[in-house]
Amino acid sequence: MGLGFLRQAKVFAAIDNAVTLPAFTRADAALFARVNDRLAMQFNVENVFDTRYYSTAHNNNNITPGAPRTLRAGVDLSY
Repeated sequence: MGLGFLRQAKVFAAIDNAVTLPAFTRADAALFARVNDRLAMQFNVENVFDTRYYSTAHNNNNITPGAPRTLRAGVDLSY
């Protein structure tokens, strides 16, 4: 199992400091399982609590929202 947190303090959107992106905290989680010597699986959840946040900005009018809750699954087969 894995659990992680991403914390970002409030930041300015552009060099003129006119617009501020609010601070946020995002939680991520993962489960890993080795089925046998050849097969491993994993399941990841990013933004577990579906937090609404703004991750980046290119200027005061071009602000990028963070991704909503995202689920990923993976299988690793070695031979």
